[in-house]
Amino acid sequence: MVNNQVNESVKVYALYNDQQSRRFPHDRLKPILFIWRNRQYRIQDITYVWRENQGDSELYHYAVTDGTNVYELCYEARTFNWTLSSVSCEG
Repeated sequence: MVNNQVNESVKVYALYNDQQSRRFPHDRLKPILFIWRNRQYRIQDITYVWRENQGDSELYHYAVTDGTNVYELCYEARTFNWTLSSVSCEG
């Protein structure tokens, strides 16, 4: 599997579940689709989620798949911005 660093802003459509039993934003926020370079990618599965502090910012990383490739999406909680950090594909 080849991992390509991207680090480009993307538009992400996500579901937000505001149940009180969920403690962290990544427990409540579920990306379902993203648009990168004018192409739409439907997320079939979230394979891993982790949180990182970067200065005053909290970053939430989502490893997601569209059934073919694995993408790392990063959500910056302070600014509400999404970034496509990397793409892993066969090849």
